[in-house]
Amino acid sequence: MFILICLFSLAGCVTTGPTIDKSKMAEGYYMKGLSYLQERNLEMASVEFHRSIQTDSNNKHAYYGLGLISDAQGKLDEAIKYYKEVISLDSDYSEAYNALGSVYSKKQKWPEAIKFYKKALENKLYTTPHMPNMNMGAAYMEMKEYDKAVESYREAKRYVYQDYIILQLGLALYESGKIKEAISEFQEGIVLAPQNATMRYHLALALLKSGNKKLALAEFKKAAEIVPKTDITTKANDYIKTLR
Repeated sequence: MFILICLFSLAGCVTTGPTIDKSKMAEGYYMKGLSYLQERNLEMASVEFHRSIQTDSNNKHAYYGLGLISDAQGKLDEAIKYYKEVISLDSDYSEAYNALGSVYSKKQKWPEAIKFYKKALENKLYTTPHMPNMNMGAAYMEMKEYDKAVESYREAKRYVYQDYIILQLGLALYESGKIKEAISEFQEGIVLAPQNATMRYHLALALLKSGNKKLALAEFKKAAEIVPKTDITTKANDYIKTLR
């Protein structure tokens, strides 16, 4: 994973002591930091990641870890700095591009965010392409570019068949005025996750929009039954009272 490049002086070539493999030391610090990060001990994780890059300044994973920590702490400009350092070391590091896009999304700089999500997808070996596609879809939704959001969510669904992705695709279709297609997606999502009250609520809205009050009422009732005493229940009950 890590390549050690050492430049020995003439004096160093004749020493008989043990050679210190800095890349292995750096990896050890990184792994300790990762362990702390998984325990949500951000302070100790940061200490170990810093030790890693002090030992080997080319440890891209440690920079990425520091970016995650800064991101979690709301230090967005600092996170950007670390993620860009990762990319300077490895231009194919898709996770860093996706993370950069997320930071710019938090800053509501949507075009900049989309640019980095697209960069993440340029790497054909990227193992989780649904993530930047989902994030890009959310950015397009914020920009009210619903057709582009639909395209992104469809692409995400192609990689991962998940009710949350189907829900977002249905919402994008609904906002773009493609009500029949939205209904189809919501119905597909309910087959996959029958207890998803949010899916049923939005199916009900789409059915109501299409003029099918009877089926809409049935879905509002089901949504309210699944999650009593929630915002979904309150909203569903308001529609139920109106439609009776």
